[in-house]
Amino acid sequence: MKMGMTGKNLQLFAVASIVVLLSACGCSKKETSENVEITRSDAVSEGVSDALQTRKEVVLPEKMTATEYYNYGLESIKKSGFDEAIAAWEKALALDPTMINAYEKLGKAYYTQGRLDKAGEIYRKELEFKPDDPMIYYSLGVVYRMNEQFEDAVKMQTKALSLNPNLAIAYNELGLTYCKQKKLDDAIVAHKTALELDPKLGTAHNYLGVVYLLKGMSAEAEEEFNQFKKYEANKNMYPPHGAASSH
Repeated sequence: MKMGMTGKNLQLFAVASIVVLLSACGCSKKETSENVEITRSDAVSEGVSDALQTRKEVVLPEKMTATEYYNYGLESIKKSGFDEAIAAWEKALALDPTMINAYEKLGKAYYTQGRLDKAGEIYRKELEFKPDDPMIYYSLGVVYRMNEQFEDAVKMQTKALSLNPNLAIAYNELGLTYCKQKKLDDAIVAHKTALELDPKLGTAHNYLGVVYLLKGMSAEAEEEFNQFKKYEANKNMYPPHGAASSH
């Protein structure tokens, strides 16, 4: 076997990869996705219901403008103050319902806290102001996948790709959703397309390896896992689920 890896070692490596990195194909909802985190260093707590989350009461400064509340939220995020940031951005939108940047940040903050229904609500509202922005459809599709609304997730990524056919991360997301739906051949095509569009999208190798493993294609799975390790070792890949600039 290539790279001197035995069948037993491949199995152990693959299992470790699935447990640590790849709850992408039906095992768990606890995943992150491209372009959703507030910052790459923030601690993410996903899949936690609103009822189970404990949130402190937030007292905001009074008599600020919408822009000032928005900036207050940005400063709060830098200090990992998610509750303060969310409250500030909600206040900003109450004062100025057309503030697009506040919708964007608020949706990401809700997602990062695992409040998927709230995140979806914000992204749908944002679409009213920017109906041709593929990254909003992409982000909403991620939320739908995380919430196990797979058909809706596919529709959102398909819409994103109709607006930007070169959006590699949307193909990667389609692959994840198809894997959830057990459409493994479609998942392979989607992840391969993502890599054709962006060869540096290392996570696509990781996810593709899992799909191959599920299909019993051990040699192909090993190759993809090795490609993922190479990108990771060389730090030549995007941070897992790296954000695009527009959203």
